[in-house]
Amino acid sequence: MRLLLIVLLFFVYGPANAQQTEAGVKQAVYAYNKAIIEKDTTALNRLLHGRLSYGHSNGWIETRNEQITNLYNGTINYHKIDQPELQVMLNGKTATVRGNGIFEVDMKGQEHMVFDLHVMQTWIWEDGRWQMLNRQSISNKK
Repeated sequence: MRLLLIVLLFFVYGPANAQQTEAGVKQAVYAYNKAIIEKDTTALNRLLHGRLSYGHSNGWIETRNEQITNLYNGTINYHKIDQPELQVMLNGKTATVRGNGIFEVDMKGQEHMVFDLHVMQTWIWEDGRWQMLNRQSISNKK
């Protein structure tokens, strides 16, 4: 009976805890990138924390609601995001993610701009999933 209880607890708690890994964080980052390209509101509502502060390289800062609204009203359109290498530092239920990336976007009427950026994101494990709390980017141009 005791063995059965241990096995059941593993199935209930194991999958959630298994995602609290570097691989789980990277999976959330790539899911987020896909969601903003596809304007997937359902995914964005799961991946973005309610108190999101999303900083762009030009100093523009968006909240969660502003980011979702701006994807739909044409303020910004993401076409491609290439972030091949991400560095993840886990500290309990908080993860810091750093990485370089190439971002292809249309923004405020300017078509097809390409940005070479260094991005830092803070993700927190809350409600059984990773959620982006903060993000800031800077240009890689020297």
